[in-house]
Amino acid sequence: MKTLIGFGQKEAYKRVEQLGDRLAEIKSLVDWGAFRPIVGDMYDNRSERGGRPNIDEVVMVKLLVLQQWYGLSDPELERQAVDRLSFMNFLGFPEGIPDFTTVWYFRERLAKTGKDRAIWTELQRQLDAFGLKVKQGVAQDATFITADPGHAKADKPCSEEAETRRSKEGHVDKEGQQILFWLQVPH
Repeated sequence: MKTLIGFGQKEAYKRVEQLGDRLAEIKSLVDWGAFRPIVGDMYDNRSERGGRPNIDEVVMVKLLVLQQWYGLSDPELERQAVDRLSFMNFLGFPEGIPDFTTVWYFRERLAKTGKDRAIWTELQRQLDAFGLKVKQGVAQDATFITADPGHAKADKPCSEEAETRRSKEGHVDKEGQQILFWLQVPH
């Protein structure tokens, strides 16, 4: 099943690729293997005792890069990495995307060991070698909120005693799930 899902994702990504994917350009320029020695010794379950399987170190570093470049919170990073084909391609279409708490723990461990500075220094060194500058952006989705329409019930008639101009001059009606507002034009 995962093979079929991965195949579907890669097929869908072909359209993104045709339109141009800047993350794919960066992905191919950076030597991501250079980050393995930096973070590899943070994992202690490679001993005979074993432990929970690791998420690939490069995937974790790439997640932090995406988070930094796009100004994403941990939960939003997880959502975007699961949702966006360009992010999935940048990550190498991993079988699973780590949840946001895993990313948080990873980043905290990097900070405690000082390896976070080593990662950013190495990335900057590689980008400088190509003469590239990173202009950070923000990935922003629409936020849907429920707001008070700010008027009396539809069955209450408008009157001169109304407290706001809107309630004096306008009418509100609900048609299905849509709220309609129209102004009463004086003759």
